[in-house]
Amino acid sequence: MTRAAPALRLRVRSFRFETVPTYWFDNDPWRTRFFDAFSSLLPIGERLFIDSLRRSAASLNDPQLDALVASFAYQEGVHGREHRRYNDRLRALGYDIDGWDRSQKATVGRISKLRDPRIPLAITVAFEHVTAAMGQAILEHDLLATADPEMKAFWSWHSAEEIEHKGAAFEVYQRAGGGPDLRRMVMAWCLFILGIRMGRRFAHMMRKEGKLMDRAAWRAGMRFLLGRQGLLALMGGDLRAFFRRDFHPWAKDAYHLVEQWEARQSAPAAVAAREPAAAVADLS
Repeated sequence: MTRAAPALRLRVRSFRFETVPTYWFDNDPWRTRFFDAFSSLLPIGERLFIDSLRRSAASLNDPQLDALVASFAYQEGVHGREHRRYNDRLRALGYDIDGWDRSQKATVGRISKLRDPRIPLAITVAFEHVTAAMGQAILEHDLLATADPEMKAFWSWHSAEEIEHKGAAFEVYQRAGGGPDLRRMVMAWCLFILGIRMGRRFAHMMRKEGKLMDRAAWRAGMRFLLGRQGLLALMGGDLRAFFRRDFHPWAKDAYHLVEQWEARQSAPAAVAAREPAAAVADLS
């Protein structure tokens, strides 16, 4: 039996990025910049995700769905804020965050203007599945065990909330009349675009630091990404499942990873007391 979307907690989190070393992942430039390149994409992407759900839910006239979307928007709004703060650190290191943002905003602007709201919604469903699959791999296999403690806490929090709300966009997509053919076609496009944009940013970072041709860094990086227990292998089953016609995000119930993560928190995050629709306005 497929799980219904769980209630989403509205956690208040803020991280101390000023304490983070240059190569925060086991002193490894490859793995550090891999996650940094991914982070650089997230604030603008998460704004698109919030807007796409709000646009579609507004026409469905369902208070319960509105509440789910408001909680999703709050969680993604906090993610966007914290990733913007981290990206400010990358900007200070000399990376072209502003140029990347302009390019990504132009693409998102074109997507947002599409007449059929199911297309940006399908893009949201696809990317939400990628981030949830990545989060499941990170938490289930403790992939960040050797990372700087603050960055491990940062990505673990993000991973837990991506798992927690992984069914929200799919719920709206189904209610809005989205079908499996559009969903699968859009996912193929999203994976291609993600690979291109993230790859370019990663290469820029590594080249700027003189690490692009570092063989030792690439050997370690390829093991992390493509090894038998590498990130893509751990995500592979979840990515393949998305292309099934009967796919549902909660067909694989990973909520225990959220519960385990919360149990490990020595100082649990405060939970927002205000209504999420009001609270998220502060995060835009």
